Amino acid sequence: MSKTKILSNAGSLSENDMALLTGTDIIVQMIRNRIIIVNEPKEEVDWLDLTENLLGLYHIRSIDGKRLYQIWFENASDIDMFKKNFMLAKLSDTTHSDNIEIK
Repeated sequence: MSKTKILSNAGSLSENDMALLTGTDIIVQMIRNRIIIVNEPKEEVDWLDLTENLLGLYHIRSIDGKRLYQIWFENASDIDMFKKNFMLAKLSDTTHSDNIEIK
């Protein structure tokens, strides 16, 4: 039990959650509010830092299983917060964050 951790899930939606939301206004909003990030295959992305302070729901989907990720946001303002967090991560850890791009 000493290795068991509690992680914050906040507004993160799983694939099952997305299936349950099919046909809702939330999915329509999220389809409009998507970005793609490109990462080096061997580098890990710190999703907790990048999604900090997001207000709405979001979903992270791997596109190729290695380096392309599509992030869906309920609120368009969360895209700006994600990009801000991304820039802060780049400033604080240039060796890791230089390997990630937002498209």
